[in-house]
Amino acid sequence: MTIPILAVSDEPDPRIYSESVRERLGHVAFVVSCGDLPGSYLEFLADALNRPVYYVLGNHANERSRNGSDTPATPPAGAIDIGGKVVQDPATGLILAGFPGCPRYAEHEPEQYSEWEIGLMATKMAPRLQLNRLRHGRALDLLVTHAPPRGVNDRPDPAHRGFETLRGFLERWKPPYHLHGHIHLYDRSQPFQQRFGETDVINVFPYRVIEVETDPTQRALAAETAP
Repeated sequence: MTIPILAVSDEPDPRIYSESVRERLGHVAFVVSCGDLPGSYLEFLADALNRPVYYVLGNHANERSRNGSDTPATPPAGAIDIGGKVVQDPATGLILAGFPGCPRYAEHEPEQYSEWEIGLMATKMAPRLQLNRLRHGRALDLLVTHAPPRGVNDRPDPAHRGFETLRGFLERWKPPYHLHGHIHLYDRSQPFQQRFGETDVINVFPYRVIEVETDPTQRALAAETAP
């Protein structure tokens, strides 16, 4: 069985920020935001689709305002911050975890982290992930981050490199899907997805509908036949 979800990141897209979004995307089970989107955009999606919206903060923390500015510092209504947390979507049973921000590259900027800080978040998640593995036979279905793993879908410049810590997280917990933003791909012909171990790492900028395959056998077959 596949579960469709809408994933968004970094820039509001007029094809989504539209009165017709419910007609076109009303079938999705929930929405995932990979960061740097105004709170008003997330609130619109929660209201228009009447679905849960799960998000992590981007490195500009636009989610804390309703218009993309620094004020007021209020979270988006109707959306769930999963940064540093492990949650289970009640309707689908899918397990999500999230990491906010990007590697630190400048002083006095919001939501930039050292590898140690991301590692500490991962350590705090570990008991819940291990419990999930014992209880459900899997630790995690979807990892949601703003920045990608180091060397996977990232860029060499300091502002757009990925987290080395995420590589170890993927190797340990083996989520089938890792959704991220941060890397702006304006040329839609550019590669947006890489395989890392047992995980499909997908850049969702500015939005993608992801068909989450819940049958491990079908996922393995799809991975073997992918170009």
